[in-house]
Amino acid sequence: MRKDAARNHAAILAVAARLITERGLDFAMDEVAAEAGVGKGTVFRRFGDREGLVRAVAEQGAVLWREESRELAEADHLPAGERVVTFVGTLFDHVMSSLPLIVALERESANATSCDSGYLDSHATLAALLVEAGAGPDADFLAHVLLAQLRGDVLHHLVHRCGQGAARVREGVLEIARGVVAGRRVTSRTAG
Repeated sequence: MRKDAARNHAAILAVAARLITERGLDFAMDEVAAEAGVGKGTVFRRFGDREGLVRAVAEQGAVLWREESRELAEADHLPAGERVVTFVGTLFDHVMSSLPLIVALERESANATSCDSGYLDSHATLAALLVEAGAGPDADFLAHVLLAQLRGDVLHHLVHRCGQGAARVREGVLEIARGVVAGRRVTSRTAG
């Protein structure tokens, strides 16, 4: 990427991240272009549409989270159950630190399913950790269930609309993860 193109790219992402943090999705692409000092066409060529721009901002923020999750998954010196709980807690922290952005991504994208822009990677890592922790054939399902607790819209609702407080919600999510690791879970099977 040319030096001026790299500068423009960074400026567009910085402006978009600030606007999303301040106002959610209440911004226009021409506003981003003007504040970044580029033409509106540059924004559309680089990102396609608002969803592409929101996704790019989210992706930029998820780089550190992905590195942390990889390191955690490979931390064989820790028991797998502990890594599951730490993974969930670290992802909770990532989502809360980027909550306006994560909520915007979930609202803007018809394909957004998650608490971060790399849902499939997060799911695969968490499912593998759950297998190591002994979750057996339920690991895939349980990884989806745990990740559902970390959606931006869910956390926003609990913290900001229900007034539960981030610390309380975090501890509740971690308690669910601990329960899953310990095998305390409701199954869909009925006694018969």
